[in-house]
Amino acid sequence: METKLFFRHVIKYAAYIFVFVWTIFTANAQCPTIGNPAPSAICDASGFTFNDLSTFATDGGDGIVWYNVLTGGTPFSPFQLVTEGTYYADNNSANCGSRPSITIDFTVNKTGQNLDGIYCSNENPTVQTYITDVLQPNIPSGGSVLVYNDVNLTSLANTSDPIPTGANYYYMVFTDGPAGTGCRGQQERARTAVFVSPTDPTPLSPQPFCSNSNPTIASLDPGTTSPVNWYNNIDGFGNPILPALSPSTPLMNGNTYYVQINDGFCESNAVPVVVTINDPFDPGTSGNLEYCSDSVPTSDFDLFGELGGSPDNNGVWSGPLPTSNGYQGTVDVSTLTAAGVYTFTYTVPFNEACPESSSTVTITIYETFSSGAPLSATPAMFCESGLPSSFDLFSLLDGTQDPNGQWTLGATVISNPSAIDLTGLAASGTPYDYTYTQNVAPNPCLEESTTVQVVVLTNPNAGTAINPSPQFCENDLAANSPLNLFNALDGSQDNGGTWTDAANATISNPIDITGYTVAGSPYTFNYTVDNGTCTDTEIISITIAPAPESGTPVPQFPEFCVSDITTGQTVNLFDLLDGTQDTNGTWYEGPDTSGTGTIVPNSVDISSFAENTYDFTYSVPDIGSCSDADVTVSIIINDTLAPNASPTQEFCDSATVGDLVTTTGTSIQWYDDAAGGSPLAGSVSLVDGGTYYATQTDATSGCESSVRFEVTATIYQSPNVGNANTTAIVACNNTTINLFNGLDGTEDAAGTWYEGPDNTGTTVASPTAYDVTGFIAGTYQFTYYVTASAPCTDANIVITVTIEEPLSAGTSDGDLTFCSNDASIDLFDNLTGEDVGGQWLFNANPVSNIFDPSTSASGTYTYSIGNACGTSSTSFDVTVTQAPNAGSDNAVSICVIDGIVDMTTFLSTDAQSGGTWSPALASGTSEFDPNVDLAGDYIYTVTGISPPCAPSASAKITVTINDSPPPIIVNSNPTFCLADNPTVADLDAALTVTGTITWYTDATLATVLDPTEALLDGEDYFATQTNSSGCESSQNIQVNVTVNDAPTPTLADPNQELCINDGPTILDLTLNISEYDSNTDNVIWYDVATGGSPLASSTLLIYAVTYYAVLYDSVTGCESSVRLAVTPDVTACGELILPDGFSPNGDGINDTYDYNNLDILFPNFEIQIFNRYGTVLYKGRASTPRFDGTSNQPGAILKGKLPVGVYFYIFNYNDGINKPEQGRLYLSR
Repeated sequence: METKLFFRHVIKYAAYIFVFVWTIFTANAQCPTIGNPAPSAICDASGFTFNDLSTFATDGGDGIVWYNVLTGGTPFSPFQLVTEGTYYADNNSANCGSRPSITIDFTVNKTGQNLDGIYCSNENPTVQTYITDVLQPNIPSGGSVLVYNDVNLTSLANTSDPIPTGANYYYMVFTDGPAGTGCRGQQERARTAVFVSPTDPTPLSPQPFCSNSNPTIASLDPGTTSPVNWYNNIDGFGNPILPALSPSTPLMNGNTYYVQINDGFCESNAVPVVVTINDPFDPGTSGNLEYCSDSVPTSDFDLFGELGGSPDNNGVWSGPLPTSNGYQGTVDVSTLTAAGVYTFTYTVPFNEACPESSSTVTITIYETFSSGAPLSATPAMFCESGLPSSFDLFSLLDGTQDPNGQWTLGATVISNPSAIDLTGLAASGTPYDYTYTQNVAPNPCLEESTTVQVVVLTNPNAGTAINPSPQFCENDLAANSPLNLFNALDGSQDNGGTWTDAANATISNPIDITGYTVAGSPYTFNYTVDNGTCTDTEIISITIAPAPESGTPVPQFPEFCVSDITTGQTVNLFDLLDGTQDTNGTWYEGPDTSGTGTIVPNSVDISSFAENTYDFTYSVPDIGSCSDADVTVSIIINDTLAPNASPTQEFCDSATVGDLVTTTGTSIQWYDDAAGGSPLAGSVSLVDGGTYYATQTDATSGCESSVRFEVTATIYQSPNVGNANTTAIVACNNTTINLFNGLDGTEDAAGTWYEGPDNTGTTVASPTAYDVTGFIAGTYQFTYYVTASAPCTDANIVITVTIEEPLSAGTSDGDLTFCSNDASIDLFDNLTGEDVGGQWLFNANPVSNIFDPSTSASGTYTYSIGNACGTSSTSFDVTVTQAPNAGSDNAVSICVIDGIVDMTTFLSTDAQSGGTWSPALASGTSEFDPNVDLAGDYIYTVTGISPPCAPSASAKITVTINDSPPPIIVNSNPTFCLADNPTVADLDAALTVTGTITWYTDATLATVLDPTEALLDGEDYFATQTNSSGCESSQNIQVNVTVNDAPTPTLADPNQELCINDGPTILDLTLNISEYDSNTDNVIWYDVATGGSPLASSTLLIYAVTYYAVLYDSVTGCESSVRLAVTPDVTACGELILPDGFSPNGDGINDTYDYNNLDILFPNFEIQIFNRYGTVLYKGRASTPRFDGTSNQPGAILKGKLPVGVYFYIFNYNDGINKPEQGRLYLSR
């Protein structure tokens, strides 16, 4: 098959190759050709496309496509413009083997230049401007240029046309003749761009300045926010004359400057600005006067005379006291007795751009200050070591002193008396005097001084610790206790000091350290010497060092049985210690670490250990100077001898492990492996020739033998004589039989057959062909005997063989004929000489010997009888003719609407077909038409066949014809509202009904409508009626339905905002419905999506509730079937303004500090109420009761009603928008 498949592929591929070659051949035959590959230069090249170029080639039948490369490449579009150069022709299939070429030349060559033009809008450029600026240099000598607005060169641009703002394309054709005559070059596209010039600036002019401001170009207002340049002058075309002025250029009075916006590419027109510069009036320089509060002048004087410089006299005075005499400023200062600074201001007016300016005369009134008195606790006492680096000298005064005085130590002024550094003072025994002086110059008041003292004492000495951190091993504490702490000091300490512990409790020296622990370390003790002013302390810290721990051996060392030890089994030596040991020690093999003790890991492999006791010693390294003694542990290995038994043990048929025996040993276990494995259960069957191994377990050590005793089991099988065959041997007395057929085939083949019930009878020489010819009919016994091998016993089985003689079916008395209503007969009556015990057969199936003509079929009936000697049969035919049967009588009711019916359907199921009807029906058949045939009795007759059957049979069918009247139409054009969800059941209201109505889709009444089906607008519906007769009316009626609806309302403002505190109502929602008509009140609101009751317009809106609007059509009386759902935003209440007070006096008015609907407007709000000391008295949110003048904070000092007064709040919106607010509120009662 593979050879045939390959051959089929060869044929297929050969066909492909043939087609391919043929395609190439035919394709080459369709390639274009070029007659003249170098035609003369083209005079009119404008708009010359590759479609035009194709006129220079001949189409080979597959079109012409142009390329700029000989092979490959991308084809040119037929509408693409051609430039000068060489091109190659191909066909549409691009399969030409060689592309012919053509070289194109134009009389007027392409300029090859960038012809783009860029202008600003304030240049007002035209097409002529573009020609002059850009195109003119590229026009051929003596030639011209044509400028077009479109690529198709149909719209010639007028030279006076303005160039459009923004980007624009022009298409140029250059000619070698004037005014567009002569030869034309290929069209060239260029882009123009007209940028919008910036709007001219609108600076104020003239612009005034004050000379004292030293105005520069940067001071000018350009009248725009765009970047500008300023210039001194412009040329005759209005263009600025460079260079631009620097921003630091000083302005000149009366000069004109020009400003121009420089916005990238384009600039604005230059706009002039005239500058005026004025000089300011001079208020003079300020003056100062100083007086002591008890020496203020009592006579008037002029303030003007206190000014410096050359002030102008056109100013006015202002200040804390009234003045007179105009610019002189005559004033009486005798009332200025309170200390302070009093400033009188002299102001001169503005002068154009120069603002008004002023100078001052400042009068300072000094108070007579007090230096206070020393505190009774002075002098201040310090030890040298406790001298502060920042000490407040004012702490030594009684507080009556005035501030800002001067501190001195001798002649030295103290610059920072509130934080003076005293660390440089020595313990000289002489107090240091510090003096505080008030009214120091320039204060004109009398000086006053107070002196305080500082005393410096020698430092106390608690000595120096020569061993500040003594250390003891935790296992050596008893040897070092009690401990004298003074031994840790150098002996230089002052006597009389006190020892304290870390808890600052006084202790007695020496101390007991036996109870100290590593975990409690370090233990700190302080020796303190106090001289009444300062103290000195030396610290001793005792550390308890950890000592190494070898651990303690466990009370009982482990013992192992050799038989239980597995390969690689290990013992962790640490498990033989109590767990208190350190784990960084070393294990040695043997009872100590000396001599040849080998270092071993803590995990010891015992799989090779024989019966013995093995010692191991553990040694831990010292921790610093601390050590511990070594410990020794042991591993004990035990074993048990194997038991004895007979090495070969024999059994019959089967045996189990429990049948194996040993001659010695206790607690015996058997295995099927010499080593390893699991003990065998006693119920496990032994295998013939199998080897089994026995162990015993020592009662004392509990160890099982590591060596097992081997036993071989031999299983002999008992002989098998099989079982008697379930089908015994039955044979005729004219043949031979095989006695083995009396067994089931499972027997051993080596047995012997005997005649009779045991092995004492005659031996059967040929059991497979035992001759029974001539045997008398009856039963005979035979024994099959098999001899066994010891220790098994012999076996035998007895079978019974039945021998039979031939039988006869007799002879037939002839064929039989019956009518189906004849009596039953015994078929044996039609036989003679038959043996009993046979079987009657009909169509090879067993049947009864009793034949019933009413139920038994016609045909051949056979009596058959047989045994081991064969079968004997006798047959005869029986014919049964069917008796006539017209069925039983019946009474029926026929509905007119049911139309024509077959009368035979009213007969009982046993009626025979082919009968006749009387009287005859109008149809001439059995079809009854209630519109033609009459009600009454109709007889159906079936004629019998004779012989053997007679006479005919008949049945009576009594027919009643019924009909119902159609319903009466009350309204043939009922109308409904779609909002009421009208259904077919609602149509009954349009009729007068006396029965049950059924509605249909059309007059054919083919499709019944469900009563719950929705009505359709404009649809016709047809109805019938069924009365008590059960018959549907044969006539139907028709109604045409109209289902009206009103449109769903729409919102005028989808984002309508309301404030719940304004009490918004349903009317507010109604006024936002675009279709609302106040004259017809055509909007109805509900609070459910369907059904429900209309809401009154005065119904208050509820937060987060959705309302549903419908339009009401007063003409149809219908509402919108689809309601508009609106969930109004009632939280648009603007800025939250919390009340500034409330009165929780129980009068039911303003009893809580609240804001209407606060929990709705700001559901996540939090508020805290504080007293004036900052203590939180109340915290609340939407879910907590409002502040009623009592605290809800467990830590508040005040309980119950809070006192009247001012409280403060912090209100946090927690809405992600508003920042927290704080304020005050007044609680009144």
